[in-house]
Amino acid sequence: MKSEILKDKIFTISNFLSLSRALLLPFFVQYAYWFQENTTITKYYLILIFICFLVILSDFLDGLVARLLNEETILGRYLDPVSDKIVTIGGLSTITAYFNFPLWILILYIIREIIGVWLGLFLYFKRAIQGKPNSWGKWQVALVAVCVIHYLSLPIFEIYFDHSILTTHPEISGYVLISVVFFGSVKYIYDYWEFIFLKE
Repeated sequence: MKSEILKDKIFTISNFLSLSRALLLPFFVQYAYWFQENTTITKYYLILIFICFLVILSDFLDGLVARLLNEETILGRYLDPVSDKIVTIGGLSTITAYFNFPLWILILYIIREIIGVWLGLFLYFKRAIQGKPNSWGKWQVALVAVCVIHYLSLPIFEIYFDHSILTTHPEISGYVLISVVFFGSVKYIYDYWEFIFLKE
């Protein structure tokens, strides 16, 4: 696999867009920490929302740019989901630590990602198949961003929507996320069932 990756172009716009998502994570964590220390400083909140927007935008653009500029590479196919996993787990871990996102949902999400990585490696090395994300999985980054923005917004929502479902039951956004992740996982296993359980 290493030789195949090295044969492709490495420094492409689409690969940079994928990598940029992971590079944004340290800034997100730092500003989230500052914001939870003083939720009256709206500048931090706006920066956090902007970072979430950049993550969603880069996730949308990297694949589009790769197709338009004919930059689809083996490295890009792996860099994109790896960056997605870094930013989604990092984002959910941040709001769990600072904004009381349910820990059990984070744990389920991480377990699902570990299983997904294992299945992907199994299909590639044992079956010579590169698994592709399904339509459920493609929405995952955006849904994580919605959860993150929701929890970041709670201090503001509590001022204007004190008794609404947005503030009294914020975990609902987490339930939606984990439901989509579950159905995406089931669909992925269904699509590759015969290859996963194919006899050696």
